Amino acid sequence: MALVGGGQVVWSRGYGMADKEAHIPVDASTVFQVGSLSKAVAAWGALKVAESGALDLGMPIGTYLHRWQTPAWTSFDPKGVTGYRILSHTAGLSVHGYGGYLPGTTLPTLEESLSGATGYAVYVAQAPGMGFLYSGGGYTVMQLAIEEVTGQAFASYLRTNILLPLGMTSSAFEWLPELQARTAVAYSASGQRQPNYLFAEQAAAGLYSTAADYARFVAAGVVKSDQPLGRGVLAPSSVELSQTSAPASAGAKPNLTDGLFDPATTYGLGTFITRLSNGARLVYHSGVNAGWRCEWAALPDLGQGIVVLTNSDNGRPLESDVICDWIPRAGGGTASTCP
Repeated sequence: MALVGGGQVVWSRGYGMADKEAHIPVDASTVFQVGSLSKAVAAWGALKVAESGALDLGMPIGTYLHRWQTPAWTSFDPKGVTGYRILSHTAGLSVHGYGGYLPGTTLPTLEESLSGATGYAVYVAQAPGMGFLYSGGGYTVMQLAIEEVTGQAFASYLRTNILLPLGMTSSAFEWLPELQARTAVAYSASGQRQPNYLFAEQAAAGLYSTAADYARFVAAGVVKSDQPLGRGVLAPSSVELSQTSAPASAGAKPNLTDGLFDPATTYGLGTFITRLSNGARLVYHSGVNAGWRCEWAALPDLGQGIVVLTNSDNGRPLESDVICDWIPRAGGGTASTCP
């Protein structure tokens, strides 16, 4: 776990076992797969590219794609699929999420993944801009767009332009050798060891991080008296845009059926947004990969945040209890589904 207070990381600590068979405890340096928590960071990457002028989030995403295009057989107009709608899950794209690939497997190219070679074909499943439809596939399209316009691998661009400038030295969208020895073992609901599944679809589900590292990202998106939102990595206006409810996102649901704050009301760019009992704005995201359950939440106007990462399919109740306890202590009133 890690806590943000006053706009900065103030505490981090590990609990439980990173590897129960080898009796290795979790500590502050333990690395986790964070699942869909990847999307919030990936959205910052897209916003960073947009700030450079290389990507207009209001333009059809196909404008920037040469290696792959939305299939022509869809009954909906792909010109409505903009970068903004992709990041807010209102583009109408398919593929809710990804299962990952076994270690040692040759990962598909993004074009192969998007085209359905691995069973995850991305297409326009509903009219763009007409409503919320959670799409990990959309974030894979954005991953490709970032690579196309920057000429860099997605993981490299995000590490150079977002992760390292925020001080997230123990984070990456690929399983780097320096992170492997510190990565926890994932466990199923019955306590069985799980493989460390790998992802070609990094923007949707591929980030590795520690609780303290991810808390640095959370801290950069909340108020701090002496530093701007974004901490010089992203413009304050871009951070505010990411935390502003997107049109057609009303009634957004977390990507997990057991999401902590169900029902979520709206979605910004890479983050769910809701109001608590005292009117405080809460932004958050949950994440799940096989053997991992993760959650972050923040009260951006109060400078407060929390990150809880677990290496077990049984992690969700723990996260819910901890975050529900944290919300009123941080000044946020209560969430509708907290006891």
